[in-house]
Amino acid sequence: MNPNPPAPLKVIIVEDLPSFQENAEKLLAQQPGFTLIGTCATVRESLALIKATKPDLLLLDIRLPDGNGFTILEKMLPFQCKVIFLTCYEEYAVRAFRYGAIDFLLKPLDEDEFKEALQKVNNVQPLLQEQLNVTLDSYLESKQLDYIVLRSQQSSQKVYFKDICYLQSDDCYTNFFLNNGMKEVISKPLKYYEEILPDSFLRIHQSYLVNKIYIRRYYSKEGSLHLKDGTQLPVSVRRKNLVHRFFKFW
Repeated sequence: MNPNPPAPLKVIIVEDLPSFQENAEKLLAQQPGFTLIGTCATVRESLALIKATKPDLLLLDIRLPDGNGFTILEKMLPFQCKVIFLTCYEEYAVRAFRYGAIDFLLKPLDEDEFKEALQKVNNVQPLLQEQLNVTLDSYLESKQLDYIVLRSQQSSQKVYFKDICYLQSDDCYTNFFLNNGMKEVISKPLKYYEEILPDSFLRIHQSYLVNKIYIRRYYSKEGSLHLKDGTQLPVSVRRKNLVHRFFKFW
């Protein structure tokens, strides 16, 4: 037995609706390694409590009576704690978080998803200013951007769609192959990125998503797609019609 077990992570819940706040408190109490040090319902209350207690983790609602969760984060710079957003399903919110590589949970909270998110907290770094900027650009202006943040355990970087040649699935990971020859390995499945990347990306195989601007030639008989840098990728039988359609209107 470890004689000096790590201290539990201090958590603040920022949520203005009592039912959702109680739900989050109940689920948090079931998770070892975390202790609730306070709850808040407004931006003003949250900033005061965060300053006084210096939490390790915020469970942060977007919409609050006197502002939103982004306001809290902007006033916390530089970030000293980790953040998981809580939100009702909104197209712009979900897309914004994914663009910024910010963890979020949909309300009402699912027990398994909540548990999984907390289990990952120890391996996640505090937010970067760039992540917040990307998320704010997408959410507050309700627009689709031309870049996303790719976040691994080692680093985070802003990547423009035009610089992504193709993506390759690797179980629960996705390999990003960039036009500078670099490869980034991200712990999200390919399906995750297929849902948020624009129509300029074509799914040609269960394991591949390709940026159309890098396609050079398609060999239908052998089911092979050649990219401008010489890379050859397989086209699955069920995706051949999509590839044919792309070349028809190319």
